[in-house]
Amino acid sequence: MSKPEPTVAEIEAEIIELLRTEELSSLATIDADGFPSSARMHLAGDGLIVYMHTFKNTRKHVHIRRNPHVSYDIAYLPPDGFYGRFTTRSLQMQGIATVVTDIDEIRHASKISLDQFPWAADTSLFNNIKPPDQGMQVFYRIQPVRGMWADARVSLSYRALLEFSEDGKSIAQVSGYKLAAAPPA
Repeated sequence: MSKPEPTVAEIEAEIIELLRTEELSSLATIDADGFPSSARMHLAGDGLIVYMHTFKNTRKHVHIRRNPHVSYDIAYLPPDGFYGRFTTRSLQMQGIATVVTDIDEIRHASKISLDQFPWAADTSLFNNIKPPDQGMQVFYRIQPVRGMWADARVSLSYRALLEFSEDGKSIAQVSGYKLAAAPPA
């Protein structure tokens, strides 16, 4: 049986929780030829904003420096697979990635990353974080622009299109999902 459609506040709270509890996502960037490229990434949620850590010698860093438009998806997939399908939920997000240069924000991104990824405490990954002009590590802040929320707890086919506030800190609008028109034959 379907649940009632969630409110904007409920969707926002569910997304924030998903971004704080799910560890891996797929991040898509655009290369110089306009082709998408994706990578599995750890995204650290800070409200609806996420932070991503990478290194200057990666393709994703080169792609984002050239074109800051990115997309990512993240999902809760139940441990019991098909039998838990009525609890799945997922987010597809389009956003703008910005290199974090402020040392206080870099420390903040490091802290929430360590809080969210306990395994990172066993590494030296976040021990000596510097601004990007002083080292090989880079943090990106990804600010949401628009997205799609799917929640099988509402119904197996529930989808909502999302538009975010200019600062990316709240959902500005939720609208029903409509299938994309088929391309002309």
